[in-house]
Amino acid sequence: MSLARFCRKTVAVIQPSQSVAEAAQALRDHHVGALVVVQEALRPVGMLTDRDIVTRVVAERKDPGALTVGEVMSPEPTTAHVDDSLDRTLFTLREQGVRRLPIVDEQGRVVGLVSLDDVLVLLSGELGQTAAAVRENQGP
Repeated sequence: MSLARFCRKTVAVIQPSQSVAEAAQALRDHHVGALVVVQEALRPVGMLTDRDIVTRVVAERKDPGALTVGEVMSPEPTTAHVDDSLDRTLFTLREQGVRRLPIVDEQGRVVGLVSLDDVLVLLSGELGQTAAAVRENQGP
């Protein structure tokens, strides 16, 4: 199964030149825990999470209005390709120790996002359907 079938197609993005305060508002407005930081042509250059803001800005008592996303983000994000398999994606999540991967197309543009939570929901649904099929085929 390729990522194109189940990744989130709507991705919350932000520019590295925007303020951390703007990023916090975007996180709130989009009801997400992470933003993909993009530059020209929607190419990912970083990731910014709500945890990054808490640990790198709030906990250090810095002004979120005075800092840019580029100063706080995690640069050079690991990405997955839209045609990658679920197995490959799970391996990448585990190998890199991340919970979210921007999905890119052939030109390197962000076209989706997959999270560990998305994968867990997908797998639990598949397991539930498999269990139901087994129960139906067991007979009386």
